[in-house]
Amino acid sequence: MKKNIQLTILLAFVILIYVFFGIMINNYGGTLNLRWLFWNLLLAVIPVGFALFTQLVTFLFKRWELFSLLSAALWLVFMPNACYMITDLIHLESSGLIGYDGTYLMNLKEWVELIYLGGGIFLALVAGLFSTSVIHCLLPFKHHSIVNLCWMILISLLCGYGVYIGRFLRLNSWDILHPRSLIQILLQNINRFTVLFTLMIAGFYFISYLIFDRLMQSENQKSKQTR
Repeated sequence: MKKNIQLTILLAFVILIYVFFGIMINNYGGTLNLRWLFWNLLLAVIPVGFALFTQLVTFLFKRWELFSLLSAALWLVFMPNACYMITDLIHLESSGLIGYDGTYLMNLKEWVELIYLGGGIFLALVAGLFSTSVIHCLLPFKHHSIVNLCWMILISLLCGYGVYIGRFLRLNSWDILHPRSLIQILLQNINRFTVLFTLMIAGFYFISYLIFDRLMQSENQKSKQTR
């Protein structure tokens, strides 16, 4: 619990620095749409709060309670926002990075904005992977390899589908408050592209989490050895 809080503080500090640099870039002639960028990043960080609250409640009561279940459910609803920012790369379609002859242009401002957008995507993805790791460690079947694998696949699929819902159907996490209309829209928009896009994002998140989870396990083992 203590280590997760420390990581959260570090993540929050880095995000504050990221926000500061974004404002500075725009003050010096940048054209970044900071409103949508910061909003999407905030949505990507929200799952971390729900994950930590879930861990706190289960730690206090030594088991899953109603509040921890509700918090975990809210984590699941907001979690796809962490992967959603990957699709924000489409905003570079009109950037002045490539000339008409296919050569890369030495436009420093555009390259700075590219790196900055990539940094935001990285922070959002790390936040999502971290929150998934926190929830994962609380599960009673985390040491059961087959069930554990099935859970990770399911979470990845839900994440991929959530990104599809947000990007193409333009729905938000809080639209779950209107389940009847939400289900109707989802059923009307199931096609081949839906399935393939969901599988693509799910595969990306699944592989990313496998790597992240392995790194976290390796770090925990080192911490135990140094004690």
